[in-house]
Amino acid sequence: MGKRMGNGKQALSCGETAGFCEQLAMILKAGIYLGEGLEMMSQDNSRPEEQKVLRKLRVDMESAGALAPALEEAGIFPDYMVRMVRLGEETGRLDEVMETLAGHYLREQEIRESVRTAVTYPAMMLGMVIVIVAVLLTQVMPVFQQVFAQLGAEFTGLSRVLMDIGQGLRSGGAVIGVVLLVLAAAGIWLATRGRATLLKLSRKIPSLRKLGDDVALCRFAGGMALVLRSGLNPEYALELVYQLSEDPYFSQRLDRVRKQMEQGCDMTEALTREGILTGVYGRMAAIGRKTGTLDETMIRIAESTQDEVDRNIARSLSRIEPALVVILSLLVGGILMSVMFPLLGILSGM
Repeated sequence: MGKRMGNGKQALSCGETAGFCEQLAMILKAGIYLGEGLEMMSQDNSRPEEQKVLRKLRVDMESAGALAPALEEAGIFPDYMVRMVRLGEETGRLDEVMETLAGHYLREQEIRESVRTAVTYPAMMLGMVIVIVAVLLTQVMPVFQQVFAQLGAEFTGLSRVLMDIGQGLRSGGAVIGVVLLVLAAAGIWLATRGRATLLKLSRKIPSLRKLGDDVALCRFAGGMALVLRSGLNPEYALELVYQLSEDPYFSQRLDRVRKQMEQGCDMTEALTREGILTGVYGRMAAIGRKTGTLDETMIRIAESTQDEVDRNIARSLSRIEPALVVILSLLVGGILMSVMFPLLGILSGM
């Protein structure tokens, strides 16, 4: 299951939501009654908790006469999904909506995994560098100090400074532990409730700003494709997708697009003016608008942007890893040489 929602229930992750939508789409396309399909899904599920949810969905759906109220009552499905299911039921295109929702949440899952990889891997590498250096300063340096003492010599210069740092780390272990806990708590807060702060900081770094814009565009294009395919007009489609945006800076740009559309401006032209669709994407959207294939165009833009996000993350990681390895090598080499050279000098003079 996914994250905990405000009602205390465990929300479905994007991957679980995509799987649920895909199964319902298959059931509807096969002409199976939706209530019977939910019962089949519960029987095929091996987890009692999920069986209970699916059976309750069937009961609530049959009671309300529609799927959307049952999904809303369950409290574990995204609000956007519930709204789209309601539209699908009203327009009689629920099977198509569920199929496109599956693709939407699968793409959303891929985006989140890409972003998680971009943040987690460098943090782990940096943590490894810090641990190795700390072990050298607190455990290895004292061994060399004993050797020097047995030879009647003392640390001087850089080796003396490093030794003092190691002693400080050993004596202040409790304080360092508290600092690390505070930093970990701050990291968890930024990752969960401090998204606005994290986004604000990331906007100051060009590469992270570009990555954030690409992620926002991918979500926007995927959402637009979904709602346009459901037969909605561009104005209402933009209103729905606007509520999906998690990036306040991107939301501001979409708000300006909405205001331009209210003044009679074409949506694709407004998106181009605000820099949301640029270059080839802007031309693709303009052609798609004229030919009535804007939904398909948005799908292609979303897929292309997702590929670009993955390439940028892979490119960044390919640069970060060797950089951290070089830093680690220099630190370890510097620490060892600061004691080895004086030691060799002492031994050669004996």
